[in-house]
Amino acid sequence: MRYKTTKCYREDYLENIKKNKLFEFIKDEDTKDTLYLFFSYSYFMYTEEILINKGIDESLLELKIHTVIIYLGSIIEAVLYDFVYEKLKNNEKSRKKYLEIDELIKVQKIKETENLYISRLEKKIITLNDSINFNALINWAKDKSIINEEIINKINTFRKRRNSIHINVYKIWDFIKLDELEKSFIETKEILDYLEENI
Repeated sequence: MRYKTTKCYREDYLENIKKNKLFEFIKDEDTKDTLYLFFSYSYFMYTEEILINKGIDESLLELKIHTVIIYLGSIIEAVLYDFVYEKLKNNEKSRKKYLEIDELIKVQKIKETENLYISRLEKKIITLNDSINFNALINWAKDKSIINEEIINKINTFRKRRNSIHINVYKIWDFIKLDELEKSFIETKEILDYLEENI
């Protein structure tokens, strides 16, 4: 029964978020659908798990806020990747610097050895499925002055908070209070609006 209720809430939130057309400027349909799902889940957590349960155990509340912050950071990272990709796709020099990596491809195993291979070096364009370097994307946008400093600073704050997914970062993470979480939703919208207008 609880699963059905939660699923119903999730679908209601997803439908409402889609009505706001927050991610319609994203061209890749799978990415767009995932962004809607992540944002609706974040908003669901905020309204159904955090606001309603403000009086719950402080540690549990902190973990729920932490979860939402990580999701918002992931959303911003994905949209920033899309933004940078669109800006770089026709600029070969910048694309190589920020979106290409060298990857060793095994061609043939050398007989009677355990870990030796004949390999070749290939260029690979980093995609959302790879390990994106959020900081490199921010630095590229900063270097090229295509995002204003205020938005860059907001994005960088989300990058630092998103990194709190790592235990060592979380251990020194400053607890984000409810009013700061509300501000994070507002800033997420400001960042998304800016990127959409300038893509």
